[in-house]
Amino acid sequence: MGKVSQVFRSNFAEHLRFGHCFEICGKAKEGAKSFHISLGTDILASEENLKIGLHFVADFEANQIILRKFLNQKWCEEERYDCETSQFFQEFRIYIALADGKFHLSINGQALASYNYSIRLSLLTVMNISGDLEYIRQMDHRKYFPYIWPPIQILEDRLQFSADVPMPFESGNVVCISAQLEGNESGRFIVHLRNIWDMERQELHFSVRFDTRTVVRTSKTIVEEEHYSFDVEDAGDIEFPFAEFNAPFKLAFGFVENKVKIAKDGVALCQFAFRTPNVLPFVGGLKIFGIDGVQVKVSEIEYTKLDASCTDFENLSQ
Repeated sequence: MGKVSQVFRSNFAEHLRFGHCFEICGKAKEGAKSFHISLGTDILASEENLKIGLHFVADFEANQIILRKFLNQKWCEEERYDCETSQFFQEFRIYIALADGKFHLSINGQALASYNYSIRLSLLTVMNISGDLEYIRQMDHRKYFPYIWPPIQILEDRLQFSADVPMPFESGNVVCISAQLEGNESGRFIVHLRNIWDMERQELHFSVRFDTRTVVRTSKTIVEEEHYSFDVEDAGDIEFPFAEFNAPFKLAFGFVENKVKIAKDGVALCQFAFRTPNVLPFVGGLKIFGIDGVQVKVSEIEYTKLDASCTDFENLSQ
């Protein structure tokens, strides 16, 4: 298999099955030749063991979309579709629905194709996105059947990364992101954990402030007429953990009963008790954005299940 540069990688918070769907948003580089989206077994596996149930290729030179599989150490079942690939130079949205026996794909709201399964969906554990892309800012994994989860499914323009999950979080779940910052070195970036029933309600507002070199935790849960306002801020006694603005980093979020633990690059930073009682099952996936000229580029997201107290969860951020 030919190697192309990896832009984004994620495993899945829950095994794939009928009724799941993906919404992927990104943008191609100027002069792009191709990009690839794979749903397969662990991309780190040897070629002898690697299986890819869906491999999506945007071929800019041929102006086509190629769908194929990698099984038994070879590419197979290739299908080609004419496509105006110049649309990928603007922010694009690719939707993949997992239905009864087939993947159903669309691009920017236009149906592309249906493509048959050849291996069990539960064997597909990793999404890998590679090629000539500037960024991926959305990799939402959701559920549309037998019920919609999360119940509100949108992408706000200001978000620089969105990662919905298709099930409620439980104690022991850990989410770890790999990212890098660009832009204004005196700006800020923010991570939200929203309430799935009310996207304005922030159960965690985690703000990294380079201008004041502080890490602030709060929530936006105080009812104020038809909206919410912020609760008391907690800056704590945390030493500011970012020595270099542009250095790649990992953040881990470990969920424990009614609180979340947070670590960076192998070091536990703090924990935050949710200010809404018993809210963990209604906390959505990570929402991330920068302000004051900061750009957050997420390259990987990993989901892990530990014991209920998330013992040693910080090691996952090394």
